[in-house]
Amino acid sequence: MQNKVVVPDKVERYKNNKKKHKIKADKSNEADLTIELTGADEYEVEKLSVDGLPETMPDGTPIRWLNNFHIKKNGKNIKEQYWVTIPKLEKTSRLVILGSEGDPYYYTGEITNNTFELTDGDPAIGKGP
Repeated sequence: MQNKVVVPDKVERYKNNKKKHKIKADKSNEADLTIELTGADEYEVEKLSVDGLPETMPDGTPIRWLNNFHIKKNGKNIKEQYWVTIPKLEKTSRLVILGSEGDPYYYTGEITNNTFELTDGDPAIGKGP
């Protein structure tokens, strides 16, 4: 079980678009992500450590965690639409999400130009294998 450790100084808000944030990698095996929020409210976006996240899918496929973060509004994780842009996945890889429910799953939605939609404000994003 992950301890939700905040990694400071790894989130940048775009100057020309206040709804867009870059979440920087903390470790060499991670990757930078970009999120774009859709609501008009103020949000708190924090990078979280990938330490303690599951190492394999229930089917035994190893997971490489790309990044981990949470998005809060009024102190609570959001449950509203936003967009995530990731580096291009290899043809043999599948997108893995670890949502607030606590079990990793393969993303089944559409991925267009390396961008996909989420509504869970407490995800870890990875790939397998």
